[in-house]
Amino acid sequence: MRAICTGISGTERVGFLDEVARLAAEAGRPVEIFDVREAMFQIAEDVGEPVEEETILDMFPPALVLLRAAALEKISSLCEQAGNYPDWIINTHAVFRWKNTLISGFDPYYLGRLRPDLYVTITAGVLTVRERLRRYPRWEETSVADLLVWREEEQWATEEMARIHHKPQYLLGRRVTPRSLFRLMFEADVRTAYLSYPMQHVEAAAERGLDAFKQRLEPRLVIFDPADVDDFVVEGAAPPDRSGATSGVAVVEGEGPAADPSHGPRELQHISDQIVFRDYKLIAQSDMVIVFYDVLVPSPGVISEMNYALQTGKQVYGVWLPTTEPSPFFTRYCTRWFRSEDELVAYFERIGVAEGTASGRR
Repeated sequence: MRAICTGISGTERVGFLDEVARLAAEAGRPVEIFDVREAMFQIAEDVGEPVEEETILDMFPPALVLLRAAALEKISSLCEQAGNYPDWIINTHAVFRWKNTLISGFDPYYLGRLRPDLYVTITAGVLTVRERLRRYPRWEETSVADLLVWREEEQWATEEMARIHHKPQYLLGRRVTPRSLFRLMFEADVRTAYLSYPMQHVEAAAERGLDAFKQRLEPRLVIFDPADVDDFVVEGAAPPDRSGATSGVAVVEGEGPAADPSHGPRELQHISDQIVFRDYKLIAQSDMVIVFYDVLVPSPGVISEMNYALQTGKQVYGVWLPTTEPSPFFTRYCTRWFRSEDELVAYFERIGVAEGTASGRR
């Protein structure tokens, strides 16, 4: 399996991909990780013209293009060597947003030579990314607005490359475990599911059983969880609050996030729009949607996701936990619905949604 992995700076992809490679090696499917950035710096060093981290994006544009082409030429040649690297991941940027302009991060010409099987974009919460980038002088003035635009451009450019070459593309929140990408690459007939659930009207820090439910599903499915990207917290500053979409930030269902000192009105609207688009993207890349519904108050977000999924050909499995009868607007958008997690799991066992094994995927 050959994969192109993109993401904006600050998503900490390198450690993530190293862990994927470790899992692959343990499974007897060693994966070579090629990093375009590292190759560019090494080539510049080798020819006696080293470049600086702080100024590389300010290079004369043709020189930057040539340096990147040299790196991709080197990587492509290694990948083309007869069977030396049957499985690899290339870590790269699709684009850079730098000084209010857009700079290419990858030469699409090499896609024809590399012929990747899979495209992946790693994404993360905007405040977390901004906090990580503030460690580096060249990025310390980057605003939330800049990062929101760059994040969107990175995803769009990667998706376009995949679309042109008729290959699958996945958007993965940085909180997704590396095992998820390993399974997408190597597990035969892996199935994927988007986990939909109410994010409001749940008591803060309440033990709702959502994490335990997700853990029951993960041996059978790669789970895409909307909470894997949180634009309202800095990861590591406080534990994530899975009772809602955000931690410490009020959200009014159907109205978007309430005011927060980290975001102005335009950023809040931008974030709200991206949340909807991102969740629909996660649904589109999933085989099915699984709904965990444990509150009595209607959730416009969940119903919208169920409607979107069903009308785009996805199966929707609902777990209705309240003791009352579900609304017809809930059951209408379910392929099947169940009164308990056990009923859903038993149904999956009956229809063959079984625990997967890594046996190679092409």
